Formats: sequence, C-alpha cells, structure tokens
Amino acid sequence: MKKIYYYIVSAVTILTLTGLSACSDAYMEDVNTDDSKASTIDPNAQLTTALLQTYGDFSLMDTYRSYITGFTQYYAGGWNVSNYAGAVYPKDSEMSYVWNRYYSIAIKNLVDAIHRSENMPNTNAALRIHRAYLMAVLSDIYGDIPCTEAGLSYINGSANPKYDTQEEVYNFIFSELKECAAQLGTGTDLISGDVTSMGGDTEAWKRYANTLRLRYAMRISDVAPEKAQSEFESALSADGGIILSADGDAYVKYIEAPFTLYDGAYDLDFRANALGEMIYGQDPDSPSFVCSTLYKYMQKMNDPRLYRIARCYIHTTRNQTDTSGNFDVTDEVIAWGERGGEGIVPCNVGDAWWNDWVNGPAANDIPTLASLVSLYPDKGYDKNNYPARMLRPTVAVAFCNADCPGILITSAEVEFLLAEAASKGWNIPGDANSHYEAGIRASMQMLNSYYDIVSKISDEEIDEYIAENPLDDNPREAINTQAWILHLTNPSEGWANLRRSDYPALADRTLLPVRDFPHEDPNMQTPTRLRYPLLEAKYNSVNYKLAVERIGGNDDWHARVWWDTDEQKFMDIKEFGK
Repeated sequence: MKKIYYYIVSAVTILTLTGLSACSDAYMEDVNTDDSKASTIDPNAQLTTALLQTYGDFSLMDTYRSYITGFTQYYAGGWNVSNYAGAVYPKDSEMSYVWNRYYSIAIKNLVDAIHRSENMPNTNAALRIHRAYLMAVLSDIYGDIPCTEAGLSYINGSANPKYDTQEEVYNFIFSELKECAAQLGTGTDLISGDVTSMGGDTEAWKRYANTLRLRYAMRISDVAPEKAQSEFESALSADGGIILSADGDAYVKYIEAPFTLYDGAYDLDFRANALGEMIYGQDPDSPSFVCSTLYKYMQKMNDPRLYRIARCYIHTTRNQTDTSGNFDVTDEVIAWGERGGEGIVPCNVGDAWWNDWVNGPAANDIPTLASLVSLYPDKGYDKNNYPARMLRPTVAVAFCNADCPGILITSAEVEFLLAEAASKGWNIPGDANSHYEAGIRASMQMLNSYYDIVSKISDEEIDEYIAENPLDDNPREAINTQAWILHLTNPSEGWANLRRSDYPALADRTLLPVRDFPHEDPNMQTPTRLRYPLLEAKYNSVNYKLAVERIGGNDDWHARVWWDTDEQKFMDIKEFGK
C-alpha cells in the first residue's frame, strides 16, 4: 500500500512512542497507510496523463506563448509574445516551462510505465512512441538533452542524467519507432489509456510510428542526407504503412471543459486543450494577435484561410471560462477600411498592440459596436481603447475551444514531406507537384473538419488557390511556406520545420523598432533555440557543462542545433508585398 508519512510530530509524542511496545509499530504502520490509494498504478493511466499533457498543460504553454509562437511569427502584439520573443528577452522561468513540466510529469510517468509494462507489449510500445515524440519536441527546442537516462531516478537512482547529443537523440528515436512498430500487435493487451484519435488500435499506432519517422528523417536531411533518405524510404515501405488520409490523422482528444488556466495545470487536470486556452488569453486585454508576417503572407497569396484564421472581435465582456461573449466584427472592419478607415492592421514583430497607434472607428462606423453601446451604455464597449484594439486581428476563437484537437501528425504534413522528398530525388511514389497540391487541399480540409471556423472552405476556393500558387522553381520554399501555415496549431513543429527549411523568410527583427520592453541581448535577431533551465547548472552541473561546451561554451540561444545547418532567411516586412 502507498505510505503517507507525517513529519510534524511533537517532542512529547516522540518521547511517548519510544516507550510503547512493539505492537505500536504495527499500529503506526496502519495509521500511515492510506487505504484510499492504490499501491501501484496502471501503465495505461500513465499513458493517458502523458498524452493529455502534450497540449493540455497550461503552464508549459507559457513557453509557447512567450517564445515559440513569436519566433515563428505566428503571433505579435500580445503582452507575453512582445515582452519576450519580440523583445528578444531571455527569461529563465518562461523558457524552462516545457523542460520542467514534460520531464517532471510526462517523461517521468512514461519511463516508469515502460519499465513496468514488459508483459504488455502493445501498451509498452505506445508508451515508448510517445516518449520518442516528446524527446523530439524537447530536443528540437533546446538541443542536446537528457534522453536515454532521463526519468530513471526512481528506477535505478540515476539522478544526474547525461545530455545525449541531438544526433544521439535522433538515432534513439529512429530505433525506438522501428522497434515499437514491430512490437505492436504482438500482445493481447489493450491500449486502454489511449486518448488519441487512434483509439487503442495497434495498426493505427503502427502507422503513426512509421509516419513520425518521415518527419524526423526530413528533419536531419541537411545535416545527414544519406541517413535521412534511408530512414525516409525505409519508413515508406515499413509494415503497416503510413498515414495517407485524414481518417488516419493522429491527434490528442480533449473535451469541452471550462478553462482552468494555471489552476488546472497545478492539479494536473489536462482534459482541455491548453493551447486553445493560451491563444484565447487570460482576460479581454490579452488575446493572441496575429503577426503581420503571417497575415501578409496569406494576404499576398490570396489564401482563403486568412479570414478563417484572423478575426476582429469586440472582447470587452467576453466569458473567461469558454469562448462565448466575443462579438465578431471582421466584415464590418473590412468594410470600414474600404470606405477609407484604417481597416485591419496586424502587429509587427516586437510591437505591442498599442504601438504605432491606430485610430479606432467611431461607434456608428461599426454597426455591432453602435448597437452594443446603445443597448449597454455602461459596459464600456467604446471605452479603454477597445475600438482601436478590435482593429488588430486575433486568432479566431474557433482555434481556442477546449475540445480542439492536439495535433500530433496529419496526412497534410505527410503530403508536404513527400513533396519535398520527391523534389530531392528520393525514391517515393508520385511527384512533388501532386503531393504539394494534395498537401494544400488536406490542410484546408483539416480546418473544415477540426475547427468551428466561420465558414467552410469550398473546393472552388481550394482549386483557385492551388492554381494561383503553383509549385515553382524553388520547391523547398513553396512547400515549407505551406507547412508553416499548416503548423499554426502545432507551434513546436512549426518552429522546428521553419529552422530546418529556413522558409518562409521571416521579418528581420533587427530592422524593426526596439519597444519599451525589457531588453538585455545585444543581438536582436530571432533566436534559434531556448536556453537550458538555470537550475540544470546547479543540480546537473557536470552534464550541463558538457552540453554547453558542445555549443561553444556559452548557453547561447542564437546557436543553431545540430540539424539546423543554415541561417534563417529574413526580409524587410515593411517592403513585403510591395
């Protein structure tokens, strides 16, 4: 049974207990035994926790909000993204959430469950696959990381795990995915803790493992091209196949639960999609505004997703436990702009929404605003700069709902991976153009299927977009620009693939103003990794120092990780589209 030890004991009690007979030992053991707790935990329950934490932990989403969504230039204008990513301001507490939370919860549970599930081959394989997935996320963000020795403290007392090089991490991932795919289906145990779209189906998990190999093979294609091609082609021909249609998309399922923000994270309540909560923001002043880089790329390409993703709202009296109470005025703001008003004005990288002030419309310029002011004059709909704020497009509330899927990998991504592989001359079925077009189609249909967008994207809109944006003489740019848009709902993958491919070109941060936010880094260019948590230098100092020495002796967040072989491409956002 699980023991609960109480350490606050009075001196009198101690003296009294020392004089009691041996039978008191049994009494105290009984007192210290909590009969309501199980002595063991089902590995499937640990799998559930780890899967749900992937997108369900609001605490670690602070790292996404403060850095990753800013470095990808998906978001700009909100306080967090402007104060940290936009200001190129490294703050340990914000950078370390992904590391601290995944290692202390998901990785710890997965490793423990893996060691106790040897007689459950299907569950064991699923546990190992998700560990491989999370190790890739961690390594892509930080570089060299504890991997093969991580989470073993409770098992063998190894409290100071070595930092595997990123190359070693990826070799471990490839090996694990291949072994797990072969192991799936060899047992009779059920993967009952599966809370993904795969529903415990061993064949679906096998396809998922093979498909992840495609992603990670492409990730190393610049630094280790021969191994990348070998791994990619091997995964394509592996038993069980790969994900080829939306029916096979892999994602974590969340439920329509009230937003609990940090309280839910502290209670390990991961049932709601915390990425959606993060996008929504914690109050009407802090929604996630769309960055001008994303907005202008989509606008330039006449992308039908633009106003399904970017919307203008009156947030003044919105609900804080769900996405109700937001008044959508996008069409009215566009119409006002066509009549000579400011219209929609997205924020540049580094700007807060109030920088480069935009003049808000009069209430009667926006019919919904005029109606709200008339009906509820005391609510402040036309006060506190809300009319100006509504001109800044935010991520549509369709992407903020608690039951939005937590994307792992989709057929749309697979098509873009196949397109790039074909463009490299690798041995794959089909040609680059057909896979590129299929990827665009699947990306847009994914929005139709998974998110409550304002209107479904029609086949005619998709066809027109494909015709206007063909695969040109730089397929790497075209393919990965589309992948960047796709990964809006999988920001860590968006950032990894952006650094690997170096496309699309981002706004050059050094050409933009430095605003009134904390600033200490003389290099204002967008960083390429996050620094290790400061406590690593104290509690795992030997291994930490070895990892830092491998990137030049300084925990430099401008140092590129192993698979990132070239500089990111940048452009002057003020000249973009002219």
